Amino acid sequence: MTKESATGTNGIETGTSYFGVRDRRHVERDLDRFVESGLNAVLHTFSEADREYYQDTMARIVTASHDRDLTVYVNPWAVGRVFGGEALSEFIGRHPDQCQVMSTGDRVGAACFNAPRFRSFMREWTRDAADLGADVLFWDEPHWYIPAWHDKRDQFPENAWSCRCTHCRTAYREQFDEPMPVVPTERIERFREQSLLSFLTDMMEVANDRGVRNAVCLLPSEDSDHGLRNWSNLAEHPLLDVLSTDPYWAVHGNEAPAEFVGYFADMVASLAQTHDIDSQIWIQGFRLDGGANATEAVRTATRTAIESGVDSVFMWGYDACRSISSIACEQPDAVWSAYLEELP
Repeated sequence: MTKESATGTNGIETGTSYFGVRDRRHVERDLDRFVESGLNAVLHTFSEADREYYQDTMARIVTASHDRDLTVYVNPWAVGRVFGGEALSEFIGRHPDQCQVMSTGDRVGAACFNAPRFRSFMREWTRDAADLGADVLFWDEPHWYIPAWHDKRDQFPENAWSCRCTHCRTAYREQFDEPMPVVPTERIERFREQSLLSFLTDMMEVANDRGVRNAVCLLPSEDSDHGLRNWSNLAEHPLLDVLSTDPYWAVHGNEAPAEFVGYFADMVASLAQTHDIDSQIWIQGFRLDGGANATEAVRTATRTAIESGVDSVFMWGYDACRSISSIACEQPDAVWSAYLEELP
């Protein structure tokens, strides 16, 4: 039993992420198609641009989703460039002093979890996202700056890390009564994890106060660069309702989706059961080559997730991301169909 099941029934929640369409007429046709395919949940991305220009539109889209009995997730799509997503951030351009600083001293294009103005900005985002009518706020891949994700692998030494901005150095000194070192240490790892958890707590409190559930999707890696070393520290959080991860096998160079997805699916399912929350797995539906191997991998991953006993399975993203040319699958229709056909 969980605190409150994802679907309100004993059945598994099945869904997809949805993005890029803001004309309600077109959205409704897609939502109808999702429901006809057997899905019962949808994640709507809510970027900085959406918040600035499309709030009322997004609220109507959420209402249209509820009209079809879909559970609605909303995520901060690439907001501050510290969450996952193919979207730009105006915040980091307007507020470079709120951005992360690498151990090399280089300021990078991602907001800092300890920066006070970013925290304030994110609390406002959270209130606005909750007020759209969302059932769940989906904290998507919160992470420190990862140079390789931005084609900056060769720009920094292998052991470079973030963040050493003024806000982080001040907070570190207050916590450990010593200057923040340049070389990564166990204290640095603890500080980064505690900073991330503090940030999530801040945002989850706002969501909870507005009656919205909280889901956190951790990157499938047990280190502080990508999120947390010990996932139990998040799973036991009193404000967490859904523990999620996205073991995208091809992204991480893993050719054995059954093993890769199975490992993380078993982990979140076990932690969720222990801490009386829901568990969720995301299936890769982007950057997949064409051919039978790709579709069979999707089938294997989906079956593996379901057989692990997780409460919720989603694909990123709808129609295998065919509308985003930079990450679309080579055979999006086949990938999308493979996912849908494996769902219960």
